[in-house]
Amino acid sequence: MGRLSGSGGRKPPPFLSPTASFSSSSYSKRSRPFRRLPSLPKPPLTPPAPRFAGRRRKKASARLWMRMDRWGGCEVFMCDKALVAERSGVHTRELSVIGPLLSSCPVILAREKAIVINLEFIRAIVTADEVLLLEPLAQEVIPFIDKLRHHFPLKNLEVDAGATQMDSLDGNHDELPFEFQVLELALEAVCLSFHSSLSDLNKHALFVLDELTKNVSTNNLERVRSLKRNLTSLLAGVHKVRDEVQHLLDHNENMAQLHLSWKQTKNQQDQALLASAAINSNFPSKTSLARPNHIINHAMGIDTSVALDTDAGNLEMLLESYFMQLDGIRNRIVMVREYIIDTEDYINIQLDNQRNQLIQFHLILIIVSFGIAMNTLIAASFGMNLPHNGDKNTAEQTSQQLKTRQPMEAGPLVGDSRTGSRHTFI
Repeated sequence: MGRLSGSGGRKPPPFLSPTASFSSSSYSKRSRPFRRLPSLPKPPLTPPAPRFAGRRRKKASARLWMRMDRWGGCEVFMCDKALVAERSGVHTRELSVIGPLLSSCPVILAREKAIVINLEFIRAIVTADEVLLLEPLAQEVIPFIDKLRHHFPLKNLEVDAGATQMDSLDGNHDELPFEFQVLELALEAVCLSFHSSLSDLNKHALFVLDELTKNVSTNNLERVRSLKRNLTSLLAGVHKVRDEVQHLLDHNENMAQLHLSWKQTKNQQDQALLASAAINSNFPSKTSLARPNHIINHAMGIDTSVALDTDAGNLEMLLESYFMQLDGIRNRIVMVREYIIDTEDYINIQLDNQRNQLIQFHLILIIVSFGIAMNTLIAASFGMNLPHNGDKNTAEQTSQQLKTRQPMEAGPLVGDSRTGSRHTFI
């Protein structure tokens, strides 16, 4: 027992001591022969997976815009849809109405803070204080810009604000709001463009149809076809603008949404009322101010409703006047088309008459040729050599004469070489 417990006892076996086990394992690893495994072929390098989540969208291209406010200030700048949407308060999706894909679809779209106008060549966004015009350097848009500058000359901001306050105190609401004036100028420019195009087409139609009545040729017919195509496209444009104006006249809610100045004034009044209510709530003891504030608010509401009714009536009269102009242009286009159709009917009648004359002449030729053929048939029938009994004796005599002449012709011929004469011996 003492040997087992003492220090001089037997050492533990090597597999129980950690050092021994480590040394043995290391020794066994070192003593093992090194075997190199065969190298496996490396897998092909695969391209990295595309990162769809991190891909950025293409930035919208910047376009040329012009800004003009009610005081005559004007500037031209380049920007994209995001900046225009932020400035005008219109959603980016709604700006596609004035894009290149929907440029041929006239629309007057009313939103909370702006009006989106797309009428033929005029593509603009109108707010209560300014107008943003797309592509202001186009040839068709320049006259509209000149009208805007003439209608809204450069003014001083303070002087114009003071004049506006004096007009509101005097109750003068004859002048249309800024957005209605811009809409009127846009409709006027479109109607003038339709008038000028129709006048040019009318003059061209008179000249082309006169040439066609004088000479029906392929060139003149091609010019008439081009004229009809231009008239059809013009009529389609007038119809679209006319239908859009009629849609506004038929829906009073849409016309009410066009009144941006009234909505802006109402929002300012609501903010002022909220501010005054907050001030009154801080002083509950002063109840004498409640009644005057109620009277002021009631008076402001009556004034605002009167202004709204007046402006709504003016807008309705404005839209009706331009609706009548567009209807008159449409009627003129229809009259020009009817004139072209009448001329085509006249040309068809002339061609039918000429065709009938050719058919008649052809029938006469057929009759004449038939008569000549009959005469030829009769003459040929009488000129045939038909045998009959009276010719038998004549035939026998001719045969006997031939028999007697044959031996005479068979005799020799003797000639004199000096005189050149020949004698026949029988």
